[in-house]
Amino acid sequence: MSKLILYANALPLVTKTLSATYLVLSLIAMLLRFGTTGGTDSGLDPSSIASQDPARFLILRPGFIISYPWTILTTTFVETNFVFMVLGLASLVAIGSFLERQWGARSFALFVAVTTTVPAVTAALVSIVLYAVRGSAHSGILYATRIGGLAGLVSAFTVGLKQLMPEYSVKLFGGALSFRMNELPGVYTLVAPIMFTLLGDLGSVLLVNIGFLEAFVYLRFYRREGSLLGDRSEAFAFTTFFPEFVQPLIARLSNALYGAAVSCKLITSDEGYRQQNVDLEVGLDNELDTLAAPEDVDADRRKAIAAKALEMRLGSNGPPPTSSDAATVDAK
Repeated sequence: MSKLILYANALPLVTKTLSATYLVLSLIAMLLRFGTTGGTDSGLDPSSIASQDPARFLILRPGFIISYPWTILTTTFVETNFVFMVLGLASLVAIGSFLERQWGARSFALFVAVTTTVPAVTAALVSIVLYAVRGSAHSGILYATRIGGLAGLVSAFTVGLKQLMPEYSVKLFGGALSFRMNELPGVYTLVAPIMFTLLGDLGSVLLVNIGFLEAFVYLRFYRREGSLLGDRSEAFAFTTFFPEFVQPLIARLSNALYGAAVSCKLITSDEGYRQQNVDLEVGLDNELDTLAAPEDVDADRRKAIAAKALEMRLGSNGPPPTSSDAATVDAK
């Protein structure tokens, strides 16, 4: 128990706060639901059944998004399945603490805010559209669909790991299972939706896919690092998330969407981004090697720091590094 307390105390602030919030809200939801049947045997319509859910004040349902708008903020940190809660907590602690140490508390908190609220609202809107298309006979889409849990945030985390260290290899079970971080988002967005579909969890299926897309868009075009927005390196291009045989098709589709976004001035063009990066690098160091693309230099620096930090954590049997340890790694 003492080791567990030391481990928890060593977590960075944002990760510690999010983990505590997730644990407390999930346990509250479980306690509220303990001993209830949800009205599944009463012959009531889905709206009435959902209205009897004692945890409806914490979990987002598309049909109640107007009645309980605050669930947009709370729903990500509520899991009513104990096994999924434990797995989610482990993912939040392990991956969240690593990303926070690489990006800093403020940047990590903003990333979490964006990749939890936007996917939750988007998933609710998709459910409402599905209901409108299929008709009132399918009201279960509005009231039986529970949009919550860490499925979407974990999907976003995999994108962040790919950005930081795409070629880093992780070996598990004595090397019996190994994979590169570059492959992690694709594996997760393939396996998780299949599992949630088998469980009849439409909300989580939506969150996994929307969380992946939202995380990529945010990290690619909007996350601020110094004076620059996003990461336009080739190693983080959208096509790299897919197998080679479908990359030409994905490239055509993504290029069309990119062109439309630039035309609507939603994002800066690659040319504008490169010019900003060149200006910044020249201002900081006039001896910068002009043969290397500036955005690739910046991306390689982040990946090297992240890989070194992860190697230190995986090689340590003690508690995770403190914030002072992270500062030492960053200083190198």
